[in-house]
Amino acid sequence: MSPYKPMRPNVYSSANAASRPARRTTPPSSLERALRPFGYLLMGLVWSGIGAVTLVLPAALTIGLATSGGDGFGSADFVTDSDPVMLILFGVFVLFVLVPLLGYAFVCLPLAAVPFAVLSFTYMVQSLRPAHATTRLSATGWTNEAIGPVAIIPTALSLLPVRLTPWTRFWAKTALLGWIPGKELFVPGLPIGLASFLVPVWMFVPAVPGVRVIGVVVVAALMVATIALTVRAWRARYRSERFRHVSN
Repeated sequence: MSPYKPMRPNVYSSANAASRPARRTTPPSSLERALRPFGYLLMGLVWSGIGAVTLVLPAALTIGLATSGGDGFGSADFVTDSDPVMLILFGVFVLFVLVPLLGYAFVCLPLAAVPFAVLSFTYMVQSLRPAHATTRLSATGWTNEAIGPVAIIPTALSLLPVRLTPWTRFWAKTALLGWIPGKELFVPGLPIGLASFLVPVWMFVPAVPGVRVIGVVVVAALMVATIALTVRAWRARYRSERFRHVSN
């Protein structure tokens, strides 16, 4: 991971912070202490909204495919009336292109948004405690490897914790997993990507006893597989040398 250029001392810098003297930080002013609970609350609400949108994206895709068309030519008509060769080609495209790409997004986006919502509300609570009145709670860092707008400068990642606890460490690691996605998130995205396309297909199948039940069981199993594989990817990421600084 590219070295951060911290705005303030940042324990998540990829440089080895233990090998150099700690920098001094300026304590927050009285105005900052009065306003930062509201600032963190606002950021928490914004990231909560973004996180909610990312979490419902798979369902939105499923509902869109299942209900598209109205009185015209919709998804159901495409499946039942299209040429078999076209259906096979479309199925290959979905299986080998759309499922991996959308599944990857379905995993990365919530990992990038939800942890920042949790961290924002955590800092809001901490900012109300007298014990944290004279300390800064979050910092900003830059890296060339984070997803973000196309730019010639590194992407800024805010809300990184200055005061490490097991709670903030876990959520910061999870946020970095989403913002700096790697190949380890490719496999966890496959089950949820596949489930998003299987549900509308089963909706087009005639009502056969047991078929819908089997469909629900398969989709539930795919969702559980995505969660389990994401946890495995999280553990694999932070066992690697490349992200050793996050564990320090």
